[in-house]
Amino acid sequence: MNAEGKGEDEHRHRCLVRWVIKTRIQDRDAAMRFLDGYRDITGKTIKGWNQIHPKSNLDRDVKEQWSRGNKGNEGEWK
Repeated sequence: MNAEGKGEDEHRHRCLVRWVIKTRIQDRDAAMRFLDGYRDITGKTIKGWNQIHPKSNLDRDVKEQWSRGNKGNEGEWK
């Protein structure tokens, strides 16, 4: 992968971190379901991001950015 592609991946990752943070502020349960999965009304297990992408740093980066005061605003990264 070239440097440009790596930069695009990082940009997408940061956007997703901000989206999870913004979602958490608006609806904490929705953010947790996205990350950790849930059981639907029929009892079926719906996988979350962490199960689908076990090597992802998303959960770690969301927690780190949240602890640094990131509120999910466009372009915000601390």
